[in-house]
Amino acid sequence: MKRFSGVLLALVLLGGTGACSDSDQPLPMGLLEDHLNLVYSVSDGLATEQFYGDILGLERMADIDLPGDRRMIRYLGGKSELKFIVAGQDQPRMEGGMRNARGIRLLALLLPENRRAGILERMQAAGLAAPEFAEGNRGPISFSYGMTRDYDDNQVELVFLNSMLPDFAFDQVQIGLGVSDLAAMDEFLQEVLAMEPVETEANIHRYEMGKTQIKFWQVPASKPAWVGMPHEKQGMTMVQFVVSDVEAVRDMIVARGGEIYIEPYALGDIAMLMFVQGPDGVLFEFGAATAK
Repeated sequence: MKRFSGVLLALVLLGGTGACSDSDQPLPMGLLEDHLNLVYSVSDGLATEQFYGDILGLERMADIDLPGDRRMIRYLGGKSELKFIVAGQDQPRMEGGMRNARGIRLLALLLPENRRAGILERMQAAGLAAPEFAEGNRGPISFSYGMTRDYDDNQVELVFLNSMLPDFAFDQVQIGLGVSDLAAMDEFLQEVLAMEPVETEANIHRYEMGKTQIKFWQVPASKPAWVGMPHEKQGMTMVQFVVSDVEAVRDMIVARGGEIYIEPYALGDIAMLMFVQGPDGVLFEFGAATAK
């Protein structure tokens, strides 16, 4: 398969499960919806709203009040929820970038080309540098992709595709990880989390869970592991599975050789949560809403 330079989407979504309409097949891991979510810890709620809402124009969801006078700001990227826990200024912070750390390092958004000019105009008006875009095409599909960063220095890849593509082509988001051992992450995603491999031969490996793609690349083990819970650091902290039964998933994970980082517990009357640790300490959250 032809590979393009950079971190672009490889356009596998047009043939993979991430671009398909809803299937009658049962979702793995007890997932309630056909996507995963990404959890952030951010320093400034207003800045988050400006970047993801005002500038990128993502659809806003209702905020969620959390215990400890915290709140969660939510946006939709494709069909995935981007969940920003506003944690304040006093947490450790690391410069963004794909290869300067291990952990969750990138969000890629797939957007129609007709939104590109407006986004760039709003970035310029806000004093943000415009990304440098690479352009290309694959058959009838044209695309461009470039990198930017939000106000907390999280790296965001903007991938613009033909505006005439069907709506489901824009349902997917991609979450990018820097890992020290590609084979270890391959084994974890396949054997523990039951994710479907899309590409495991190139420099960037790709897996899908419904309309979300996890992609990862190798960085030296000497690079710091920028991983941890939202109250421990700023940045992209966790990949989230919303499931029907956390205890059942716990038993499944343990049977498959996975490592439980935090055992299931109740978050007030909001949800039951559990955290699983993958290679390099990357955290995967499993949550189920508490019945009322």
